[in-house]
Amino acid sequence: MIAAALAALAAPATASAHATLVASTPANGAVLAAAPERVLLRFSEPVETAFGSVRVYDGAARRVDDGGTTRPQAREVAVRLRRALPRGTYTVAWRVVSADSHPVGGAIVFHVGRPRAGAAGVASQVLAEQAGSRAVAISAGVVRFLTLAFLLLGVGGAGVLAIVVGGEERRVRRPLWAALLGVALLLGLVSVSGIGLQGAQASGLALDAAVRPSLFGEVLETRFGHAALARAGLALAIALVAALALRGRWRREQPLAGTALGLGLLVGATPALAGHARVEGLVAIVSDWVHVVAASAWIGGLAFLLLALWRAGGERWPLASRAVPRLSGLAVVSVAALAVTGALTGYLEVRSWSALWGTAYGRLLLLKAALVLPLLALGAYNNRVAVPRVRASVASALERRRFLRTTGVELALAACVVGVTAALVAEPPAKAQRAAQAGPVSRDAFVHPYRIDLVVDPARTGVNEIHVYLLNHLTGQPARVDEVRIGASLPAAGLGPLRLEAVPAGPGHVVVPAATFPLAGSWTLRLDIRRGAFDQVSSTLTIPIRKDT
Repeated sequence: MIAAALAALAAPATASAHATLVASTPANGAVLAAAPERVLLRFSEPVETAFGSVRVYDGAARRVDDGGTTRPQAREVAVRLRRALPRGTYTVAWRVVSADSHPVGGAIVFHVGRPRAGAAGVASQVLAEQAGSRAVAISAGVVRFLTLAFLLLGVGGAGVLAIVVGGEERRVRRPLWAALLGVALLLGLVSVSGIGLQGAQASGLALDAAVRPSLFGEVLETRFGHAALARAGLALAIALVAALALRGRWRREQPLAGTALGLGLLVGATPALAGHARVEGLVAIVSDWVHVVAASAWIGGLAFLLLALWRAGGERWPLASRAVPRLSGLAVVSVAALAVTGALTGYLEVRSWSALWGTAYGRLLLLKAALVLPLLALGAYNNRVAVPRVRASVASALERRRFLRTTGVELALAACVVGVTAALVAEPPAKAQRAAQAGPVSRDAFVHPYRIDLVVDPARTGVNEIHVYLLNHLTGQPARVDEVRIGASLPAAGLGPLRLEAVPAGPGHVVVPAATFPLAGSWTLRLDIRRGAFDQVSSTLTIPIRKDT
């Protein structure tokens, strides 16, 4: 089963970005003369539809779909409707899983004939209900942190047993095998826990849904489920090796240590095979794998070495004179690998300076770098000052205490880095966040007796499409007007007002099919809404237009 999961994860991904909805049938805001037989959603990349979370609601928030989804194409998801729909407003709420394992969701609205009063607020109600609980989000964050922490400890611990203390006596190695057994079991446990939490989070359900067998099984059909299952299986295999080492003779431990290290290297690949790296391709997967293994060798190895020194008692510093230089040499290689792979991964996921400080992903990446710098400084200090004196067995009692204190601070900073990384992997990549920020842009306003909903797509320089929806703000029904005039100006450049030709697209709905914004900046759109010969109101909205790249 583990081999099958790894094989499925190793298959090349065809996705290139964080999934977004690019089209739907019926279209968002469409007014239909007759009810459709199904609703079809088209995304920017292939998505996973386990959890069955594409639902259609009527104006009273009752489901009117048949509960099952189909996949006409890799990037399309469809759901059939239970029966011919009566006239009214309908909300389609969806939650799917991107290729990078992030759940994404949203809602669109369409009308059959004249919509019923009060139906306009169903979309926000449905989105609020499927947003998921805060308890699930917090629990998932804690599990991500623990998974990363136990992974680093497990891989690093196996490396210490195979490379750093391979020639030491059994009494030195035995506590490390016991620690590796405990860490591996905990890694398997949190990996399994993450499967249930992923299902609850992706479905927008409460915390108790994480233990539902049906939901658990659905997650196992996704890339995230494959990765978590493989990680849990490999962790249990490492635990088995550790248990055999604890019961065996010293001469048989070295092959077991090599086996544990080999399994650990496979565990180190699982985050890349179901996360951001998989979307980018083979280079990103290898880079992420090397990054995880290097961090494990440095941080996890350091933690296991401290454990060995602590348990050595009176033989602590003779052991340190042999083991610390070995780990220090391994750490130097690890730091070089971390620098190269970290820079490469950062470039692949960010791609622009503005995305680095203008997105949540970018800011978390900067925070991680800020924490890593003092970590590197402490490591460099120990490598250049403390390690040579420990190797030569000439370190004074003060120098020994300072070495232990700085090493403890290294581990504390590393724990903070792991916490930031756990938050980082939960965020869509900066380039995807920046692309989402670029459009479409929506604005709403109230001017008696209308509620105005305005959408500009893609809100970039060049040709855009503008939709204006007018609703009676008391009944929520589309307003009947005789004319909507739209003017656009860019005050910062002294440009405008430019007349934009709006054409009717349905009750209370007008469209500007080709609105051209030649310059980036904060544009002002003035809407003059006329009903009858003399009844006219106006509203002004500000729209940010970004430069098309």
